[in-house]
Amino acid sequence: MHRSTRRNLLKATGVFGLASVADLSSASVPGDAQRSTDDTLRLFSEQAVDGSLEVSTQGNYAYVATGDGLAVVDWRNPARPKLVGSMTASDPAGGILDAKVDGDLVSLASNGGPGVTLVDVSDPTNPTEIEFVNVGHHIHNNFLADGYAYLTVNESGEAAFSEARTTIVDVHDPTNPDVVGEYRLKDDFPEFAMGGVSPCHDIYVQDDLLYQAFWDAGIVVADVSDPTDPQLVAQFGDAPGADEPGFDSKRYLTRPGNAHYVQPSPDGDYVYVGAETFPGEVGVENPDNDDYGGIKIWDISNPDNPRKLVRIEPPNVDAFRTSHNFDVTSNQLHASWYNGGVTVHDVSDPSNPETIASYHTDDTSFWGADAARGFTVASDIGGGLVFLHSDRGRRDSPGFDGTGRPDSPGMR
Repeated sequence: MHRSTRRNLLKATGVFGLASVADLSSASVPGDAQRSTDDTLRLFSEQAVDGSLEVSTQGNYAYVATGDGLAVVDWRNPARPKLVGSMTASDPAGGILDAKVDGDLVSLASNGGPGVTLVDVSDPTNPTEIEFVNVGHHIHNNFLADGYAYLTVNESGEAAFSEARTTIVDVHDPTNPDVVGEYRLKDDFPEFAMGGVSPCHDIYVQDDLLYQAFWDAGIVVADVSDPTDPQLVAQFGDAPGADEPGFDSKRYLTRPGNAHYVQPSPDGDYVYVGAETFPGEVGVENPDNDDYGGIKIWDISNPDNPRKLVRIEPPNVDAFRTSHNFDVTSNQLHASWYNGGVTVHDVSDPSNPETIASYHTDDTSFWGADAARGFTVASDIGGGLVFLHSDRGRRDSPGFDGTGRPDSPGMR
């Protein structure tokens, strides 16, 4: 296939049951056809995966959401990754953007269906559907931890964000899942819940703490040591006007605000918050190319007084380069930036992060980046996985062809 087909944009439905925003392709400026000499991440290996979106790694395997199901890539030999298993989720699943893994269980969030699909991956070469957990609402993202599945839930229509919440499902026995609890934004922050731009977009769970990205309402952390009764721990990073009622596409897609993804440091003292924003006015090219979301680092060692330390700027490339998904280790941040590529940052001093490596070509667009086994494993939207290394590999694009970044919020 010709690489130019990679620029074909995904056609998506509206976010959280709302109508699609107008085509935003004018906000994206193609990058240089050649790799920058500043790019230091190299393409070590690759594996085509049709429909690739979110990627989660565990041990020697990578689990990839594919829109209609799951793909499993064996990379025991990083030089020769291999697609070894796949499955298509049964109805009513649909629009599967997110896959999470914990032990022998994978959960697939249905952005176009009313719940999540639980998959047995005890044999990675034969992923087998166990159960569909129908919670009555589409699930944009989810998380698995300690026998529980955490699901982002947002109603549709007038109640779109006023009912924003995380639903908690007991999956200790995945053949008999049970909804056991929920955290609702309106219980602690009714003014944000009644605002028009505070959906529960993504979540992360670590050490019995649930980190929730509520878009313009910022980050809400809840104690889920008792999953049946989540309790507020901290809230920070809300944007001006987050309590203003009514949905407005420009306010939703442009700065400030847009808490899109969240992950704590392994010790829990710091929280990284990615903001996904489109440049300038929606659907209007921004010649300055400077109105993008970055990644903010917060010190929450004192949950009663969270402090913003710094904002990591998007890569300095002439392309659509807003933050998407990322992964945090004890001393590094691995981030994806759609057409802006993939970056690695030294965050051993979180107040002074340093970009130490990057990968960018004009024919790649990345959904997520995962740090694993000394590599950055990144998902090129629609095309497959790339395994990036700081000093081994080639300075080149992958051989497979992707589909390019989404052109509306519905697929994000």
